[in-house]
Amino acid sequence: MRRSHISGNVSSSSQPTIVAFERVPAPQSNSRLLGMIALTAVIVFFTSDVEHTIKVVENDRKEPIQKMQAVPSVAEIESTLLREHMIIHGDFIVEETKNRLTSLAHAYALTYKLIQELQNQHISVTLTFGSHLGALRHHGVIPFDEKDIDLAVFSTDAVKIKRAMQTALDTQPHLNLTINEADFGYQIFKTKTFLTYIDVWMFKNIESKELTCVGHQLPDKSCERWYKNFHARLPPVYPYDAWFPVRTELFGTERVPIPATNIPIESRDFEYNADGDRPNFWNTTCGPHRRWNETESRWIEVDMSERKCSDKYSVYPFVFKMENGIEQLRQGSVVIHEVAGVTS
Repeated sequence: MRRSHISGNVSSSSQPTIVAFERVPAPQSNSRLLGMIALTAVIVFFTSDVEHTIKVVENDRKEPIQKMQAVPSVAEIESTLLREHMIIHGDFIVEETKNRLTSLAHAYALTYKLIQELQNQHISVTLTFGSHLGALRHHGVIPFDEKDIDLAVFSTDAVKIKRAMQTALDTQPHLNLTINEADFGYQIFKTKTFLTYIDVWMFKNIESKELTCVGHQLPDKSCERWYKNFHARLPPVYPYDAWFPVRTELFGTERVPIPATNIPIESRDFEYNADGDRPNFWNTTCGPHRRWNETESRWIEVDMSERKCSDKYSVYPFVFKMENGIEQLRQGSVVIHEVAGVTS
């Protein structure tokens, strides 16, 4: 089984302490669920930024690709999503919610198949950006203010990437989805019935020891161009071992690859101040740090008082790390499921 489902209230003795991420050695286990536990503590935290010492390593090797196994059907995924929804809300489901869960099931199925097909093309792939954070904090797409799934592919081979994407799309032809070029790579746009768009970010090694998003590497189409347009700066450069070897975490109903560390979401990827003098809020609070002001035609900062994760605990599911290394997905005091934590 991929997970165990438990419903009911959480006793006070099982309430975890809210602290920052801490990497520790983990015990081995033969269980598929109980792998190497890579984190201790609650996945959501409100401490100041965590300092990391980054060791840059030479990349003179190809990392082995741990391929996804059989991809579940849309019906299987939707059944799990519905069952977990009913643990919180009971048997009554309004049509709008049912349609949203159906669309999300399609998005997860497409994501799993795309990961599998990229791996079949010998291309490493992980969740990135908000999807990386969503896997750690919610075991899925961030349930508020998030409408996309972000994948980092470590290749600039457009032929192979598009082949993998098309093969994945062919598994759900009735959705009529298409592959679209973007500065950073490729996009699968959302539709009226497919409510989650998918972004594929093309990364490349720099001098065999660092990684950065490059996109199509054309004067009018590149990741550099995208970052300058949306962030007023160049794409961030990461040490190779911030991403490899990859770990896995639950995302939806399946475990998928995520970066080796949390550095990519603890960095300043989502800071819009070019001077870089603001604290990092992306992974310490919930919700966007800015919103568009139609009257003034500009982005304005969202006050921190509006962005407390604790204000959302009773409304949305959050992941909590237990003392035994198990992760609980809870909404309020109700446990939705339990699974092993991040594995390597």
